[in-house]
Amino acid sequence: MLGVVVVPLALVVTFNSYSAPGPDAYVRMAFAQVAGSTIAIVTVLALLLHRILSRSPVGTIAWFAFIAIVVISFQAFRLADAASFLLTGLGIET
Repeated sequence: MLGVVVVPLALVVTFNSYSAPGPDAYVRMAFAQVAGSTIAIVTVLALLLHRILSRSPVGTIAWFAFIAIVVISFQAFRLADAASFLLTGLGIET
């Protein structure tokens, strides 16, 4: 939970702009979203790899693989949203 929820959320809250954002704030917020998504993806992949290497039962590996697929697909959409957010914030895309 720490690597998938707490750390990404803490990054987004820490680097959020609580006033009218300028271009630097949009870049900072987008990179915080990307960093949080990357941490979440690496965390679930590391947990899955740990389960595989520790020769856990097949059911446990399948469960962790399912969780990894769900988290990675959600974070892929978050990465796309971060890119769109940055381009819209900078006025490059409408």
